[in-house]
Amino acid sequence: MGVGLLLALIILLAVMGITQIISLANASEQVLVANYNSLDYSRNMLKALDEYGIEKDALKKIEQHLIAQEKNITEIGEDEMTESLRVHYDQLLTSPGDTMVLKGFRKDLNDIMKINLDAIERKSKVATQAADQAILLIPATGALCFMIAFILLFNLPGNIANPIKELTDSIKQIASEKYSERVHFEGHNEFGELAQSFNVMAKKLEEYNNSNLARIMIEKKRIDMLINNMHDPVIGLDENKQVIFVNEEALKIFGAKEPEILGHAAQDIAVTNDLMRLLIKDLITGEPRVGDQVPIKIYANGKESFSKRNHSDPYHPYRRSNKDRHW
Repeated sequence: MGVGLLLALIILLAVMGITQIISLANASEQVLVANYNSLDYSRNMLKALDEYGIEKDALKKIEQHLIAQEKNITEIGEDEMTESLRVHYDQLLTSPGDTMVLKGFRKDLNDIMKINLDAIERKSKVATQAADQAILLIPATGALCFMIAFILLFNLPGNIANPIKELTDSIKQIASEKYSERVHFEGHNEFGELAQSFNVMAKKLEEYNNSNLARIMIEKKRIDMLINNMHDPVIGLDENKQVIFVNEEALKIFGAKEPEILGHAAQDIAVTNDLMRLLIKDLITGEPRVGDQVPIKIYANGKESFSKRNHSDPYHPYRRSNKDRHW
C-alpha cells in the first residue's frame, strides 16, 4: 500500500507539473494579449488619422483608442511614447492642419507599435524555450519516477516479506526442537538486529537443551542399569500406555525380544501376547478386579511358575512371592 501510494503521488506530481506549465503558458498568453491590444489600438488610431478631414468623428475615434492605450502600458518606455502621443493629439486639436503635428503623431504610433512587436517576438522566444524545456523535462522526470516506483513496487515487498518468511521458518524449526537453526540477515537494519537477537536466543536454547539432554541421558542410563540388574520382571508404561522400559527378566516371561516390546503401545502388544493382555486389562477397562486371585501360568527358563493378583500395590498388579513361587 505504501509503494502504491508513492506511485500515485508521483503520478499526481506529474499531473500537477503539467497543469502548472499550462497555467504558465496561459499567463504568458495573457501578457501577449496586452501587446496585441497596443498594436490594435495603434493601428486603429492610424486608420482614424487617415480618415481625418474626411469623417467628422475621426478625432473621436482617436480619443477612444488613445484612452485605451493609456490604460494598457506594459513595456519599458511605452509610457513616455504614450505621453508624447497625448501631447501631439492635443496639438492636433488646436492646430488641425499642422503637418508637423501629424508627422509627430504618426511617429509616436510607429514607436509604440515597434516596441510592442519587439516585446511579442522576445516573449514568444522565451515562451517557446520554456515550453520546449517543459516538454522534455516533465516526461523525463515522470518516466524516471515511474521506473523507480515500478522497481520499488516489485522489490520492496520482497525485501520485507522474505526476511519475515525466513524468520517464520526458523521459528518453526525452533518449535520443532531444532535449536541449531540460525538466521542470517545482511546489513545493520532492523532485520539484522532481529536476526542477532534470534540467534542469541537459539544458542541459549541449544545450550540449555544440550545440558538437559546430557543430564537426562545419564539418568536414563542409570535407571536402565538398575532395572536390568533387578531379578524381578519390570516393565514401565507412560501415560499413553506405551512401553518406555523393560528388563531382561520381563522379556523372558513375555517370550519376546526388546525391539518387539520397547516403544510399542501395550494395546498393540496385547493383541498377540496373552500375558500383556491380562496385565493391562484393568488399565484398559478402568475397573479393578477386587478379590480376583485367579493364578496365571508362566513359562520362563524352562520352568513353570504361577502368578496371582496382589492388591496391595495398584501399580504392580502381579508381584513375585518366594514363599509360593508365584508372580
